Formats: sequence, structure tokens, C-alpha cells
Amino acid sequence: MSNIVFKRDEIILLIGAGASVESGIPDSNEMVRKVEDLIQNDDDWKCHRELYNCIKSSIFHADGIEGIFGNSVHFNIERFVNVLEELQRKERHTLYPFVGAWTPKLIEVAGVNFRNIGLFRDSIVKILRDEWVVLRNYHRADYYSALTKFQQDYGYSLRTFSLNYDLCIEKACGSESVQTGFSSAQYWDWRLFDETSDDPVPILLYKLHGSVDWYSDKNDRIAWSEAPSSIKSDEMAMIFGTSYKLQYVDPFLFLAYELRRWTLDSARLIIAIGYGFNDDHINGILEQSLRADENRKLLAIVGPGDEQFAADQKKRISKSLKIDSSQIVTRAQGAREFFEEHLTIPKLSSLFTDDEPDLIPELPISPD
Repeated sequence: MSNIVFKRDEIILLIGAGASVESGIPDSNEMVRKVEDLIQNDDDWKCHRELYNCIKSSIFHADGIEGIFGNSVHFNIERFVNVLEELQRKERHTLYPFVGAWTPKLIEVAGVNFRNIGLFRDSIVKILRDEWVVLRNYHRADYYSALTKFQQDYGYSLRTFSLNYDLCIEKACGSESVQTGFSSAQYWDWRLFDETSDDPVPILLYKLHGSVDWYSDKNDRIAWSEAPSSIKSDEMAMIFGTSYKLQYVDPFLFLAYELRRWTLDSARLIIAIGYGFNDDHINGILEQSLRADENRKLLAIVGPGDEQFAADQKKRISKSLKIDSSQIVTRAQGAREFFEEHLTIPKLSSLFTDDEPDLIPELPISPD
């Protein structure tokens, strides 16, 4: 086994929705199935059925024109809510002057001034916040606490980028050990991620899509709330969709920049856990990082399966990122198994050869 060790910021974590599934939080695909069940069986949701069918069929039609069909269509809750938000803009949308007319069926099901679109969007966001991404018992997410032990062995603050809205990492590792960018005044402050701090926090958690406990106040400042359920749906600071990450205000612009910065600068190993590689923006950052350094590696934890599944996922990821598969290592494991059994310095260092130029060999201990 390799005896190399990692320097500061050479290990970067990227957490996707699949990492929280074992705690009982549905991923974005399962959330779509939950919406479909609600509009079929719940009286309060049946009013959204025609609008849902109209928008879903339009999305599949658009992908079909590009030759993408069936299970190859990337359709999940983020894409669906993003379409709702874009439609809500109506005449304020950049492309509106170039659109001859709205689809007649859309006008029929969207209601006066597209009111039904806003109501549907609010219903989804509310149930996502109140039921889907919160846990009654966070002991189910205790496997995330392995991040704390790993950080102690690593010896440096652990930069962890999450695409999830949930609070699993904060609850499992303890809020005092996790920096999410909020000051004692409860407002977001990018300076709290300053790596030159005299008292560094063990886990630096960059929540790229926002969080269920973030909201935007009347001055458009991002704040944190101890009671997420009290946040109005139109004030929640969460990003949906895959093409609109670069907001012109912090924290989202800063968070995206930090992912680019640390994956492109110091990283030698990027560990993606539960990420489906369906986000073009995130994929672009990863592609740029791996192309910039042929010795840089991506370890992808792709969920339970056999060796063939891991091999198939490696090919898919290589194609998605447009990089050589030699820089990719896939492990067919669930997040719990990986965190509790395989997230160790010796096992990660074994991914590299002993002559890796930018990794420092571990010095032998001199006898007393």
C-alpha cells in the first residue's frame, strides 16, 4: 500500500443527493415520483395534475427533438421546479420578445397571469422543506459523523461542497464543527471561509444550492433561521435547476467560485459521493479541474452494485466529463459504507503511486 500523505486542500469532497438517501431523504428523482403520487391521490394536489402533465410532456418533447428519449431524459425535481420558475417570469423573461405565443395548452392550465404555476411551485418547495429533506430523527444520518474523524486524521480543515438542501452534515458533525458561512448575527459572511483564520473550523461546508434553513430578507441579504418551517416559500434561499447556478449576488456566486478555485488549485483528489454527474455546470468545473492536471484524480462513490456496475459508471462519467477514464476511480458502494469503512487516509493514498510528484512521502519515525 502507498505510504504517501496529503497536504492541505489536496482532498476535496463533493456531496450529492445520493449521499443522503440512506438517511431516509429522497433524491431528486424520487421527489418527482412523490409529486406524481400526490397529484394522483391527494385531493389538495389534484388541481396541479394537468399543469404537471403539460410541463413534463414539453420537457420530454424538447429532449426528443435532440434525440434524447426514455430513461435518457434528465428529468428530476430540480429541472421541473426550474421550469416553473422560468415560466413565472413571463414577459420579464429574456427570450419573451422572440416568442410568438405561449402554447395554448399552457395558457389553459397555467391560469390567469400564470397564477397556477406559482401555486404549484410553492406547494413543491413547501413540502420539500417541511417533509422531504428534514428528518424526525437525525440518528439515521449518523454515518456523516465519519467526516469528523477523517478530518482529525487528515489534520486540516476539510473543504466539503454539497449540492443538498438537507442538514445531515450539520446535525451529524455538530454545528460547532461545521462552518456554513453564517456569523453570530445570522447573516451570511464569505470571510468566515478564510483559510488563514487563527481558529479554523474542522469542516468548511459550501452548500452550493442553498439550504432549507436559509432565507432572503427584505434587503436581499441571505440569513439563517433556527426555524426553517417559519420561512415563507418565496423567501427560501435555494437554487433549483442545472443551468442557473451563477447568481449575481452572494452566496451563490461565491460558492460556485470556491468550487472552481479549490478543485483547480490545490486538489489532488476530488471525492464525489452520491453525485449523479447530470449537472452541466458542476461537470464543467470538474472537467476543467481534471484537464488542468493529469495527475489529479476523481473518486466517484456511485452507490451499491457489482464490479460491472462500477465499470459502467466509470465509462458514463468519463463521457459526461469528456476526460480520460484513467483519472477516474469508481466504487460501487453506498455512502454509509464508504464513510464508515473506506474514508481513511491510507485507502485514499493507495489511489496514487508512491512516486506521485506533488504528494509528500510519509517520513519514517525515528526511534527514541
